[in-house]
Amino acid sequence: MLTVGLYGIPDTTTGQGPTFTHDHGIALMRDGRVVTVIELERSTGVKHDNRLPAFLLELLGPWLRPGEPVRFASANSFAGDTFFSSDGNLRIEPERAPGVEPAAVPARCRWFPDGRTPRRAEAWVVPHELAHIASALPFVGTLAPGTLLIHIDGGASHSACSFWLWDGRALSLLHHAWGDLKDVVNNFNASPLAGAILGEPPAAHLAMPGKLMGYAAWGRPDPDLGAWLRERRWFLGFRGDRAALLRELSERRGEPMTGFSLRDPWLMTVAACLQQAFEDDVVEAISNFARRTGARHLIYAGGAALNIPTNRRLLESGLFDRMHIPPPASDAGLALGAAAWIEFAERGALKPCGPFLNRFDLDGLEAEPSVDVEPVADLVAAGRVVGLCLGAGEAGPRALGHRSLIARADDPTLRARVSEQLKRREWYRPLAPMLHADAAREVLGPLAAEADISRFMLGAWEVRAPWRGAFAGVLHADGTVRPQVVREEDPELAWQARLLRCLREKHGLMGVINTSFNVRGQPIVQRREEARAAARTMGLDALVLPDRLERP
Repeated sequence: MLTVGLYGIPDTTTGQGPTFTHDHGIALMRDGRVVTVIELERSTGVKHDNRLPAFLLELLGPWLRPGEPVRFASANSFAGDTFFSSDGNLRIEPERAPGVEPAAVPARCRWFPDGRTPRRAEAWVVPHELAHIASALPFVGTLAPGTLLIHIDGGASHSACSFWLWDGRALSLLHHAWGDLKDVVNNFNASPLAGAILGEPPAAHLAMPGKLMGYAAWGRPDPDLGAWLRERRWFLGFRGDRAALLRELSERRGEPMTGFSLRDPWLMTVAACLQQAFEDDVVEAISNFARRTGARHLIYAGGAALNIPTNRRLLESGLFDRMHIPPPASDAGLALGAAAWIEFAERGALKPCGPFLNRFDLDGLEAEPSVDVEPVADLVAAGRVVGLCLGAGEAGPRALGHRSLIARADDPTLRARVSEQLKRREWYRPLAPMLHADAAREVLGPLAAEADISRFMLGAWEVRAPWRGAFAGVLHADGTVRPQVVREEDPELAWQARLLRCLREKHGLMGVINTSFNVRGQPIVQRREEARAAARTMGLDALVLPDRLERP
């Protein structure tokens, strides 16, 4: 039986790019194991692509086996419950209107895989909320009794947040709501105030969360200013232009402002207040449900789960023995979550996997890397920027060593070259390091070395004093780094582990810069030729493919 997870509800707007729905994709599972994940943007090259109905059968066809039963699991959204392909050859329509519960609703399925002959297929609609949470299942395999499962996002199907409990046998919904937490989440993707500070138009709402999170670290929250902003609902309902917003801010500041300058310390304070409010409200909500249920395990997903400082606070709260956030916590994981829930409900456990699930169009990249790590280490030590395109692509937005740019982590000048010149990112955004678990224990401490979230670059830690110089190129404005910790037992990162050991033993380098391999405005590269083209466009010094080291 092939389980096909879909997230591809058509948008309710046309001609404006991804707005209400985005990050469409497909996930295929068989016998409790992930076969592949196809994030649409990695196939088409269009960032946050939301046109799955136009590409569905083209992407799905190569994975179908003759005579194999197929079932579909479609994640819905507030934009709709029915999935239909552009050519009319697949339509999945729920038999009744889905709510947040039950976990999946049976659906009528009309399917013509060859465009002519109908084929019978089982189908389900999985609530957007649960699909977010279930995207963690392929990475954890099963759920321990007393697991609190939480989704927080700007908008799912019937809520912006939902809280669930797994008792070892069944999942129960504790609470869901539109109003709870929505304002502090929308500060990161729909705020006129944040958009004005960052100089971003409303259409850039999908890029704003990471930018605001990075910029906020340059300021320190002010309680009085934070209270003033909260009283005004963070200006989320502001309908004037930016000049009118500037006048109102000038009145609160007590001096006239001529514009929104990213170098203005006061605006950094405003951004820090937005971040602080998000952290406080999210941590309080999750803490309340942890205390209410006594749950000692946490699974947390949704776009809000990509807010790294908040994740750090949750981890350090001591509330949970284990905390897991899936690598594709955002809408990029919804197709995987929908398929995983159907498989988990049937089997009770899945085959655990790593994050390297984009296994389509690999053109030999799946081969075990045969390139010697020593010449690559020598290039990095000499201050060169190297692209890695090895194995299957990462699921989700973080580069985790298969589609990465790497460079020395101890040189702020090199950081500026990688981030601002090659990738054309804003000066205020952080870069992350990659380091071996042995080094992480010394540099960051045992919690960072062992936490689930550090495997996927989803936590923040202070660098211990003796090692700050060694990570001067990746220390963010708040004194933290946001690392990926490579563990010896992860077979998909064996080559990267050898490289990190070589860098330390031969060159005394404790880690490297690790950032996504993509040109600004484009998805992370997937294919061999895309990597070569991006390396030339960006001006990289070298490119590592499984079978060769190239100089673009």
